[in-house]
Amino acid sequence: MPELLNSLKSDWHLAQHEAMSRVPLYHRLYSVLKAAILNGTIPFDAQMPTEQQLTKTFDVSRITAKRAMDELAAEKLVARFRGKGSHVTYHYTPKPVRGPLVGMIESLIEMGEHSIVRVLAIEKVVPPADIRERMQLSDSDFVHKTVRVSSNEEGEPYVYYVSWTVGISRSYTKRKLESTPRLKLLRENNIILTKIEQLLSATNASGRVAAELEVEPGAALLLVRRFGYTADGAIVDVVDGLYNPERYQYAMVMSID
Repeated sequence: MPELLNSLKSDWHLAQHEAMSRVPLYHRLYSVLKAAILNGTIPFDAQMPTEQQLTKTFDVSRITAKRAMDELAAEKLVARFRGKGSHVTYHYTPKPVRGPLVGMIESLIEMGEHSIVRVLAIEKVVPPADIRERMQLSDSDFVHKTVRVSSNEEGEPYVYYVSWTVGISRSYTKRKLESTPRLKLLRENNIILTKIEQLLSATNASGRVAAELEVEPGAALLLVRRFGYTADGAIVDVVDGLYNPERYQYAMVMSID
């Protein structure tokens, strides 16, 4: 609770600084608490600070603290229980960050053009169960599985890729993959991606991956899984990228329209 109150107090000072003098004091406090609930800072079912804690932390009257909490309860963001305090009833769900696909694909192509690619394997296989489920394939459907390692222009490997792709019919050879960005080869196969979904997490390097990326087995890696969709909503391309964080950083720049 002390860490939460300190965080809320920082937001409070910011709100005070942003010329809210004409806004009633209780509404300023209500706005700070509401924002913390809506953005997940105070999660579902967490206990809210008591009126006494709010009074002491924000240097407001008990009436001001009570009215702010009453407003939250009226919006059904919190529930107040006699003897148990107030608890958050709002379920926060993180929303995916959305960005222009064209810029993303061009960035991936540009990164491919400035990387040294080494293909370790190309084969037609039945993909793992979780991939089959996402791609809506049967247990007898084959896809092209490709394993690649990309290095920077100094020859330092920074990512180990495993991809599964539906619809490959031509121009998908080791020589072509090592000389042409893979996304360009998909276009040559009339595989036009209209949406890409990315999931970021962390994993540990297996022995083989560690050897290819020149790290110790078990080293922490950034895992980026990309799902490529066509216009009809089908997933036709799944890529797992295992990145060495010492040689690759994933940066996003977001702005408010």
